Formats: sequence, C-alpha cells, structure tokens
Amino acid sequence: MSPLYADGMILQCNKPLRIQGQAYSGEWITVRIAGQEQQFCCQSDGRWEVLLEAIRPGGPYQMEISTPGKRKVYKDVYAGEVWLCSGQSNMVVTMSKYLSKHTDRPHRAPYRYFGMFPLHHPYPVKWSSIIHYSVNRYRYISYGGWRECRVPYLGSLSAIAYYYGEELSSRLGIPVGLIVNPVGGTAEYCWIERRLLQQEYPEILRNWYENNQVTEWMKGRAIENIGKKISEQEQLHPYHPGYCYEVCIRPIKDYPIRGAIWFAGESSAQLNNPALFEGLQDLLIRNWRAAWGECFPFYYVQLHGMDYEKAFGKGKKYFYPEIREAERKLLNKIPRIGMAVSYDVAVADNVHFEDRRSIGERLARLALHDTYGQKDIVPCGPLYREAVLHDHLIRIKFDFAQGLSTSDGGPVRTVEVAGADGKFYPAEVKIIKEHLLVSCREVLSPSRVHYAFDAYPYQANLVNGEGLPAAAFEIEIAR
Repeated sequence: MSPLYADGMILQCNKPLRIQGQAYSGEWITVRIAGQEQQFCCQSDGRWEVLLEAIRPGGPYQMEISTPGKRKVYKDVYAGEVWLCSGQSNMVVTMSKYLSKHTDRPHRAPYRYFGMFPLHHPYPVKWSSIIHYSVNRYRYISYGGWRECRVPYLGSLSAIAYYYGEELSSRLGIPVGLIVNPVGGTAEYCWIERRLLQQEYPEILRNWYENNQVTEWMKGRAIENIGKKISEQEQLHPYHPGYCYEVCIRPIKDYPIRGAIWFAGESSAQLNNPALFEGLQDLLIRNWRAAWGECFPFYYVQLHGMDYEKAFGKGKKYFYPEIREAERKLLNKIPRIGMAVSYDVAVADNVHFEDRRSIGERLARLALHDTYGQKDIVPCGPLYREAVLHDHLIRIKFDFAQGLSTSDGGPVRTVEVAGADGKFYPAEVKIIKEHLLVSCREVLSPSRVHYAFDAYPYQANLVNGEGLPAAAFEIEIAR
C-alpha cells in the first residue's frame, strides 16, 4: 500500500474512498472502517482495490486491513480534506526560519502533514557513492509519517503549505491533511511520466546534458552532484526527466486527495521558451489527474520577480515575465485550476522571498472559493478578461476587480503599450469603476498592452478592494 497509510493519517472525506494495495494472488482482502466492511479477491497481478462509501469529516477512526494470515490496524485516523503540496525550492522553504515568531493557533480539528523528504538535497556538492547507489535505485525519498502541524513538528514543513493548510483548517473547521513533497531546483519535466514525455516531448529525453531544452543551471548542478558528466543509463539524478514522478508521485497516487497546490517555474525561466513551459505544465496537470483518475483542482503560484544581475551577477538573464504570461494563459486552457500572484512580495536579490504567509493564504482563497464554494471570499486579485480599442483608448476589463484601485493611492504604474513594431512605451492610465482606460501618445495604433511585465515589477500597484494584486499579463488588443 501507499506509505501514506499509517497511524494518524487523514483520509479524504465526502467522496467514495478507493483503497488499493498489493497482496498474493487469490488472497481475500478485508477492509473495515467507520462501520463499513468491504472485501476483494486479489487479482492475478497482485493488485487489490475496494471502494468505500464516502466518510463524513471526523474521527478518530480505526482502519483494519486483513488477509486470512495477516492483520494491520491503523489508529487515530480521521476523515478530512487532503491536499498535495509540491513544486521546487520556493515550496521547499520550511517553517524553521519562522518559528521564533510563530505561535500555534488552536484548531477545532486535527491539522496534520505527511512529509516526503529528499535524502540528499541537490546542493552544490559532490555526492558520495552511497548517494549515487540510492538515487539509481529510486530510494531518494524518506517518509516522515503523519505529524501534527504544530510545534515541535513544524520545522521541516513547507511554510507555504503550512499557511495554506492553516487557512483551510481555520475556515472549514474539519480535519486537514497535507502531503508535502517538493524537490528544490526541479523543472516541470522532472514530475511527468517518461512515457508521456516520450509521446509528447521526446526531444527532452535525448542527450540530456547537451539538450538545449534543459537549463544550463540544472545540467551544471547535476554534474556537481555526480562529479562528472555521465549518461542517465549510468547514473540517475533528481533533475533527470521523469525522476520525481517515480519517487514522489507514483508511490502516493493510490491515496485519495482533494487536490494539489504547486509552486515552480524558476528553473524553467532560464530558457527563452515559454511555449515549452506552458506545454509541460499542461502535461504535468493532465498526467497527475490521470494518475489519480479524476480532474481534481490544481492551484499554482504565478512566478515572483527578481533582479537577476543583483542575485546572480552581471550578464545573467532569466525570462520571468514570459513564464508568468505562460502561467496566466493556462487559466483559459485547463479546467479547475487557479493562480495566486506573488510578484508583490518578491525581493530583488533572492529567489526565496521572506513572505510565505501571503502566498499560502492566497492559494487558500482559491480553494475556499472554487473548491469549497465559499463565494463570500474573493479568490484572487484583478484578472485580465479583455482589452478593446476605442478611438486610441484601450479599455481593459478584469474579473475580480471590485474596488479597483492602487495599493499606494498613486497612479497605476507599469502599464505599457506597443504598436506593430513591438516597442513598448509607458502609458497613462485611469481607473473607471472596474476597468482601466489606457492611452499612449507614442503609439497611435496600439496592438499590444502589458502590465507588471518586467523581471522585477516592484512598482506594479494595481489591486482590488481586498488589496490583492492584479496578475501580470501581456495581450493583444481586440479591434
């Protein structure tokens, strides 16, 4: 069975519960919980599956799984809301640095997490032969078991995941469980099954160390860890295509969840290929949903900002604005997804900004509004809907723009307009109720407009009445 089946687990509530595992062919499996009992005769391939009726939120329960010769009992089990929290390093950053100012909030129901931790982080050091042995045998992840989201267990928990779950726990008042398994530095293709990459993006699987669709940073870090450039047939690495799917997703895909939150994109921003990023992110979501057998909600963070040269030195170039736009465009392409903005909490010289709470709570707004139907909650900041040209004036319309204003009371900044030549100029902007009226003297026939479309858009200041920042965008103007 999945390693998530353990004492203290949170089972997904309010929907039929599919319990799966492996046993000897022909053995009868019996599952008992919350007054239910189901049996299944194990198939010739060793797999078994029982379908339980939905369990209402609550507990504690005891789950018993038995065969004629063996019996396993799980104690302190609750039914509640279960979310997968994954991505790369900005989802990795833990609560340890926030504990000095942290005070546990009382929760009306259990709030727990299951940590899945890399045995060896891909820091810039050479790994030992023992590490190489473990990685090659897909023994890269250790399981922390189910722990309470409170001191003294918080230090190793993702801070964004914690603040996300805390908001759900507080608002819903029922048990909440987080499955947390991000891996720093990874790109989207690391989290997708190789068979799907072979079907849709086979070029990523070819000669990884020479591949121009893989960032130089990732190649360099893998070489540092391994000690030299070496083929995947000889030595695997977490940055290789499909590896994180095998160690972080495949072992847990039989455990029912409500949905997933995701924060990544930094490793893809070194490539000037937003179309590739958009396609891979789309494939990742489709892959995960197929693995769980349902179209679960998927909420992610629009990439933050950073001054590349301050952070990494002269001559460094990353394509954060283009990745942000690719993330925004996904909203019109994939059902049951949502996007939280993060550029307003970014810092110039550090990819790991300090404000984790805002991002966790913004992700929670999306879930509370879209998944749990709490329509009194505004899910996000102003989200671009359309731009229409009227006599050289551009009218930009938004969703979720009630109370549209600026965060500092000044004029709207970072709106720029371009004509057919593609050269952008600063625009004059007026707020009219929930719309923007945009004009630009330098561009008589505007064709494109963008907002917060900069590597580090710290001056962007458009918000709604909840103080939530508008998503960055760049779009063509309708005529």
